[in-house]
Amino acid sequence: MSGAVLTTRDSSGPPIDMTGVLPERLAEGGREALAGLMLLRGRERHRLDTLFTLEDGGPTGALVLRPGGAVLDGVGTGMTAGDIRVEGDCGACAGSGMRGGALTVEGNCGAFAATEMAGGSLRVAGDAGDFLGAPLAGGTRGMSGGSVVVAGDAGDRVGERMRRGLIAVHGRVGSLCGARMIAGTIVVGAGCGPDAGQAMRRGSILLSRAPEAIPSGFVDGGMNDWLFLELMRKELIDGGAWPSGFPTAGTRARRLIGDRSAGGIGEMLILSEA
Repeated sequence: MSGAVLTTRDSSGPPIDMTGVLPERLAEGGREALAGLMLLRGRERHRLDTLFTLEDGGPTGALVLRPGGAVLDGVGTGMTAGDIRVEGDCGACAGSGMRGGALTVEGNCGAFAATEMAGGSLRVAGDAGDFLGAPLAGGTRGMSGGSVVVAGDAGDRVGERMRRGLIAVHGRVGSLCGARMIAGTIVVGAGCGPDAGQAMRRGSILLSRAPEAIPSGFVDGGMNDWLFLELMRKELIDGGAWPSGFPTAGTRARRLIGDRSAGGIGEMLILSEA
């Protein structure tokens, strides 16, 4: 079974909600199963084949999306298997609620990417918006599994309430990175805004340099050797998640422990001072 290429017919107009456009549909019923899906654009519902042209192509069983300037929200929402590749930018909620499979965005993605993600992988070649790997609006559970790699920058509240998994941002992130984090690993290659790790309980945030202002609830554990860094480095390099600014050898890092004001024993490891 070949893959399917979806090209937007009209790039103007409101965002298109791509919820339900998944490789699983293609595997179950082929292009016909996709063509009849009803999608929301603005306040109106449309058949998918009136919004997109459908052609055979791409990797076997995969979906290739060509937005052509249209805003596609919810790409990969609830995905459990297969592959989706976006040849351009994504709108909001890319990979939200993913449980498996691989979503690749060759441009930028909007806010709430990988929200409440539990498995699979998201790769973004450009930048990501606010709330990467955080809860959905009004939710209490952040990312609980899977991996996210962003080659560019990301916005505020990366990994908020994160419970498990990996988020690696090669560039810079905004404020409140890892806020209220419960577990998991966040890697930041080019510095972060204020209040990183605020109210975090557990988990690890790896930084290339100390945050602009260390939250008052953190204590400085000094420079130490951490043997697990060698194993982590190899794994992250293999997955394309080790930022270029991080040291390529060595196990020494400065450790900040907190947030003690929330009873937390999480850590920020600062690698550039190793």
